[in-house]
Amino acid sequence: MTDFDFHSVWTLPASADRVYEVLADAERYSQWWPQIRRVGTIDEHSGSMSIRSAVPLTLLVFGAREVEDSVDRFLKVRLTGAMTGWSSWAVRPAGSGCTAEFRQQVAVSGALGLAAKVAKPLFEWNHEAMMRGGHRGLCAYLSRP
Repeated sequence: MTDFDFHSVWTLPASADRVYEVLADAERYSQWWPQIRRVGTIDEHSGSMSIRSAVPLTLLVFGAREVEDSVDRFLKVRLTGAMTGWSSWAVRPAGSGCTAEFRQQVAVSGALGLAAKVAKPLFEWNHEAMMRGGHRGLCAYLSRP
């Protein structure tokens, strides 16, 4: 098993409420985040995503929402599938826009875990490429009328 602890902070040109609204709508991530190829709904609180970044490997991840706090603009999702653990978003006002802080702690096992153990820096670089794509995509999405 290989563990990862990811952290990113995005500065965004929109209100914290607007960004929280977009991030809370996981079903639409594939509309603005190029590396999220497909989103499926399982039930009211859970779904799946097919994710592919720079490394030619598609991950199928299942998520179940654990926390949704619109007052504090915080989301947390439990992850299973190719990765087990959790990810979260915390959105805060900043200047004329906001910041969105992403945290993810996951473990990968099996064949993926073995590959990650050997090529952990490549997997970390791949994640950073995915986050850059998401940040650019969200900025463009937020600037649309």
